[in-house]
Amino acid sequence: MQMIKISALFLYLFLFSSLYSSVHAAEQAMTVWLNGEQFQFGKSEPILENGVTLVPMRPILEKLDVKVNWDEATRTASGAKVGLSLSFQNGGTNATVNGKAVKLEAAPKLIQNVTYVPLRFVAETAGYKVACNQSLRQVTLTSEQQSDGSRGFLWKVENKGNTVYMLGSLHYVLDGMYPLRPEIEDAFQAAYYLGVEVDLSPEKLQKQILELGVYKDGTTLKDHIPAETYKKVTALVKANGLPENSFDNFKPWFVQQNILGIIVGNEGYQSEKGIDQYLIDKANKAKKPVISLESIDSQFQTNNNYSDSLQEKLLLQTLDPSSWVTLAPNGGIDEFAKMWKEGDYNALHEYTNSSDWDAEYHKALLTDRNAEMADKIKGYLNGDKKETYMVVVGMLHMLGDQGVVPLLEKKGFTVEKQ
Repeated sequence: MQMIKISALFLYLFLFSSLYSSVHAAEQAMTVWLNGEQFQFGKSEPILENGVTLVPMRPILEKLDVKVNWDEATRTASGAKVGLSLSFQNGGTNATVNGKAVKLEAAPKLIQNVTYVPLRFVAETAGYKVACNQSLRQVTLTSEQQSDGSRGFLWKVENKGNTVYMLGSLHYVLDGMYPLRPEIEDAFQAAYYLGVEVDLSPEKLQKQILELGVYKDGTTLKDHIPAETYKKVTALVKANGLPENSFDNFKPWFVQQNILGIIVGNEGYQSEKGIDQYLIDKANKAKKPVISLESIDSQFQTNNNYSDSLQEKLLLQTLDPSSWVTLAPNGGIDEFAKMWKEGDYNALHEYTNSSDWDAEYHKALLTDRNAEMADKIKGYLNGDKKETYMVVVGMLHMLGDQGVVPLLEKKGFTVEKQ
């Protein structure tokens, strides 16, 4: 995947483009991920039938190191690897594994001259763990050596019988970011509340967009940015099938966020599958209260209060990563995803604490907001109800000299890395 050099802003403002862009994604095809990498089946894609995922037989078995033989006369497949032998027949509801009969959840079947088999059966038989998320339309296979799941950044702090788990998250992710490691899932299960930066609703978001994101003085975007930058905006929106004047009524900071959503979306990164949204969806299903550390108004005000110069630079950097603009240390969305998946605390600290940040941008994006987040968490820890919280905010807020973790430590709390 081509590296995209983009501003760090995508790490916390993640729903604007997905809710209000004119770009709508088609329904997701079923995807299969093997040890963090998407499995490519070619023209014969996986299918979901009566709740069972069926995949082309030969490519999946061979990828799982199972040598495959096919008997056309009996329409029977057999496979072998060290410690394993198996066989099954098209249309049969039983298979044989190491000489023993095993009931299948669905019979293998022929679809357009390709034999499809139940994915869970072949994967678990070959020694892989299987996690299926039908809402995300993905199945994740992990070998025993890889089964811990994405590491992420997780901390725990306790005080007066209260517990707060803090997860530094990614707001845009690829399908293969799941499953999360058990410690993250356990922290969510233990929490009475899920805390997020802001739990956005379309109605409130639309009101704020109209209040702060739109020009009301009769001017348009082209009146506020250089002509060359405006040309880059129109070229990008036209290339994505949108009218070239789609963003004329909006301010540069809001245009930048929408364009950023288009760019990362084209690379397969999606906010609706982000770590925050994944946990919000789980909380809603479990009827677990979702609370906000910030308000929609405060997030919009942060961006609306950027100087005209900073707004223009953010827009230009997003449109043209090779431009002269430097607002944050070098980094791309792929690098952030790798950092999060591996749970590389040192890399996160170094990035957040780099001297390459634009001073205005760092103060508004991180320093000021981190202090407010730390105060909110301090309030949870000093409560008298002995409750457990899970707080999920963008990972750049957590470390560095002014991160949430060191701020809490300066307030006298002991923060433990999980």
